[in-house]
Amino acid sequence: MKVKRVYVALAIAAAVGLGGFMAAQAGYVLKGQPTAVAVVDIQIVFESLKEKVQIEADLKSRLEQLNMDEEGQKQELQELRSDLEILAPDTPAFNEKQNALEQKAIELQTWRAFHTQKLNHERGLQVERLYRKTLDGIGRVAQQNGYEIVLFKEKPADFRGAKPEALNTLIQVRKVLWSADKLDLTDEVIQLMNNQYSNMTP
Repeated sequence: MKVKRVYVALAIAAAVGLGGFMAAQAGYVLKGQPTAVAVVDIQIVFESLKEKVQIEADLKSRLEQLNMDEEGQKQELQELRSDLEILAPDTPAFNEKQNALEQKAIELQTWRAFHTQKLNHERGLQVERLYRKTLDGIGRVAQQNGYEIVLFKEKPADFRGAKPEALNTLIQVRKVLWSADKLDLTDEVIQLMNNQYSNMTP
């Protein structure tokens, strides 16, 4: 009877141990369940956004106006040079006109540098703002489709013309080596953002 009791106790202990092991494994499997991953070609998204096209058009218009204003100031410089050519050197009138010419040239250079930097700064702010909006759009599309992570989809590798010593680096920096077409959310992101922009545009 004692032997049988020992066997029963061992059997119960083994069952409990096995049950605990299986429960632990189940918990491990549950925690390690696959993550839904998608990809987006953000370069194509940027190139296809209506808002980006409008931003570039506005910046181009401002640059053209800047060039027109600069041409007007350059014309003033040319007039000062023409006036200087008809004056006798080393005279008060010549010296005064030369000082005015030099001052105008410095003012034009400073003016151009200031407005160019201002325009470039504005371009950077616009791109950053649009990039953040794009990330938000990607997040919304991903959530709507049940994806938890979105990776940067690169264009197909093209190593033609690359220097041999650079090939290893070009290979190592690639982020996504392959992805199924059904995981590509690029077109959906473009449609969402363009529809949103069209609805906001009067």
